[in-house]
Amino acid sequence: MNKIQTRYLCVAAFLVLGTACQKKTNEDKSKDDGKISAEVDTEQEMRTFIQDLSVYARQQKPGFLIVPQDGLSMLSSNGTNTGTPVAAYLAAIDGVGQEEVYYGYENDDDVATPMDESNEYQRMLRFAESNGKPALVTDYCTTQWKIDTSYARNFRNGWASYAATARELNNIARATPYNEHAGNVNSLSDAKNFLYLINPDPYINLSKQQFVNKLDSTNFDVLILDGFFNDDSEPLTAAQVQSLKTKFNGGKRIVLAYVAIGHAEDYRGYWKSEWMTNPPAWLQLIEDEDWEGNYPVRYWMPEWKSIVYGNSTSYIKRFTNAGFDGAYLDTYDYKYWNN
Repeated sequence: MNKIQTRYLCVAAFLVLGTACQKKTNEDKSKDDGKISAEVDTEQEMRTFIQDLSVYARQQKPGFLIVPQDGLSMLSSNGTNTGTPVAAYLAAIDGVGQEEVYYGYENDDDVATPMDESNEYQRMLRFAESNGKPALVTDYCTTQWKIDTSYARNFRNGWASYAATARELNNIARATPYNEHAGNVNSLSDAKNFLYLINPDPYINLSKQQFVNKLDSTNFDVLILDGFFNDDSEPLTAAQVQSLKTKFNGGKRIVLAYVAIGHAEDYRGYWKSEWMTNPPAWLQLIEDEDWEGNYPVRYWMPEWKSIVYGNSTSYIKRFTNAGFDGAYLDTYDYKYWNN
């Protein structure tokens, strides 16, 4: 069953189950959040999650790269560039990802990020860079001059970037990568561009191998991909991943598997339909207003962690087995618990 079919089934089940499955009110949400926030240092718990995940991943595959997205405040003791670098966390990661540095503010494509917020992102990205962690920046824009501006600004800062023309990250926005080159990419610091493609639904009429062949024909320095193709039954094979590690022009590149660690997705293989009426303790059954089928998780709980890493069926284990160079960790919803 592909991702679209699974999502439709889950949505249908949600509607049939009725009001028992509806979102909680804002008042209920605030009560839940306040209780959790009072008991848990949510930011430190996310650091710990990533640190432990990193140790496990590198035990399975030495050199496995860990790149968290949208968690720049975790780099320092006070969440700003004036804080002390958090050494244990920095040692656990190999780079950072950040969305909407210049465009795509609050999930609204083509909207410029307010200057104060953009400047704060930039300060923290420089902080990361000064601590040896290169940056991958994703902006969301469709107007050509904004696309050009995004690439130019990121280039001036020395950051590899991708101007996504679809918020769903379901297309190859440009056939020729910005700042294309034929050199080998042996580390993230070598990367001058990347492709962020984690929703292959538009390619559903292709076989898995045909999809891989399409990616093989590109010259992006880094590929950030869903480790599966339209369902969670099996990740891309080791042979397919290996073929993706060479650009069309012959240069070596890096292939990262996308892993959502701050939220659960109802189209994933781990999802159980009964959770809509009887969710596990780690699952907060409040659907994200912007992302259908996405739900916050209490990521500090071991049951959720075991889905992500630590055993033979976990996502990280399956991706290290498949030969991915690393994991791109979406921490998006971890700040939910502080609101």
